[in-house]
Amino acid sequence: MRSKKTLFTVGFFVILSAVSFLIASEGSPPPASPHVAMTPELKEKYPIKAHHAKLSLRCTDCHEKQGDNPEDFKAIGDEGCLSCHKTKQYLADRLKFMDALHVNPHNSIHDGPKLYCDECHNEHKPSDNMCLSCHSNDVKIWMRKTP
Repeated sequence: MRSKKTLFTVGFFVILSAVSFLIASEGSPPPASPHVAMTPELKEKYPIKAHHAKLSLRCTDCHEKQGDNPEDFKAIGDEGCLSCHKTKQYLADRLKFMDALHVNPHNSIHDGPKLYCDECHNEHKPSDNMCLSCHSNDVKIWMRKTP
């Protein structure tokens, strides 16, 4: 029979390993799907943002349950974006320091945190800073290129 100290030590390391795994996996991309091979042709036709490419995302990581033909994929909408990026309020809170000057793009003075993600962000084409449609002169001072 093992001593209480040995059982405690083993239990401690099992719990520590589980906690470490949970912390490491938070915010990580979903597991890669074997359905769509990322060929050079697909990468050219449907380019993805550099920060998503670094995560080795595959088409079906975002286009879940849409089959395996990229030609048939539909836009993922806010639900798809927020499956990794948490909530609109979370995103607004990350830039809360910008609220004092009413320049937080995720907490618009006009719409709050209610804008659709794709009003500014696009994955397979350049993104568009919606604020620039009205604030073309002042926004360039504080806003960098939209990812």
